[in-house]
Amino acid sequence: MGVRRVDFFDDDATGQRPPADTPSPERPARRRSNRRRSRIQRIVILAAILFLIVFALAWWARSCQQNRKVGSYRSYLDGVSTAITDSSALGKQLDQLVANPTKFSRKQLIGKLDELSDKQAEIAVRADRLEPPDTLKAEQGVFAAGMRVRSDGFKLLRAAMTAALGKKKVTAAGLSALAAYFAGPDAYYMDLFYTPTRKVMSDDGVTDVAVPTSTSYLNAKTFDRLRLESMLSRVRSSSKLSGIHGVGLVSVVATTESGKVPLAAGKTVNVPASAQLSFVVKVQNQGDVAEKSVPVVATLALPGGGSPLVQEGSIATVAPGQAKTVTIQGFAIPSEALSKICTLKVKAGPVPEERVLSNNTGEYKFLLQLK
Repeated sequence: MGVRRVDFFDDDATGQRPPADTPSPERPARRRSNRRRSRIQRIVILAAILFLIVFALAWWARSCQQNRKVGSYRSYLDGVSTAITDSSALGKQLDQLVANPTKFSRKQLIGKLDELSDKQAEIAVRADRLEPPDTLKAEQGVFAAGMRVRSDGFKLLRAAMTAALGKKKVTAAGLSALAAYFAGPDAYYMDLFYTPTRKVMSDDGVTDVAVPTSTSYLNAKTFDRLRLESMLSRVRSSSKLSGIHGVGLVSVVATTESGKVPLAAGKTVNVPASAQLSFVVKVQNQGDVAEKSVPVVATLALPGGGSPLVQEGSIATVAPGQAKTVTIQGFAIPSEALSKICTLKVKAGPVPEERVLSNNTGEYKFLLQLK
């Protein structure tokens, strides 16, 4: 009888090997394990994809939020920068005006002062309407207040210069004191806006937006006292700026209850005798500056000698080129002057700084005629 050899590596120690087409009990378990592993791998991959999507969305949202934040700072500070640039340009024009006021006529100088004042007022309104990020509301208040203060400074300077042109007492020290209205806003801006704004943006993660500086008025010499003294001296000595002063006598009309009789130089006219005799004097402003309190004096010389009768009047104000009248009355004419020729001398002005006096006076003869 033969003996069967047993191999160590046989699956069955009994020496019996299942047929090749008989399924092994280990294979279904292996397949289940593989399927489980595949599901886990798919879940891991899906989770990774979801994580990437969520991360990308979060990054995109944060990027958009950061862009909006940066855009808000940039838009606001662009408005601030424009206002600073425009205001600094006015300061340069003001400096040129102080350096050479006589390049303007009186009317042009006043117009230029009005223009500068109006433009700074517009800048102040524009600055006040800027909408800052919530983190810069306090700084915006500082900036807007500074532009309003500078606007007040331009208004005060305009008033002072207009007074100087009108020959009122204006000193260099008084003008120099206005410097605080112009340089002060720059000082406050650099201390209370520029530095804090840079820190706020740095803390907020914004590093690529520039904060404009504002130092032009701090560095300007516009309100140097010596320069202002020179400017005032040139204004006072310039006829171009002080204007042409002068009035002229236009006409004299004798008035009684019977009517009006125009008087004419070099000619004797008849005037009805009357206790209500008065003279209407017409005076014209022949300069280019408004005149105030223009004096008018009428002197009546009676026949036969004796002290002349003098009455005065005044024209409150008369604009350039305008003519106004004043009535001179109150003459106590004695009866001896009736039916005799009287001489009336009328003098209008002169006004301060009037140079031409030849047209200020007139002499008229008239006969006091009995009714």
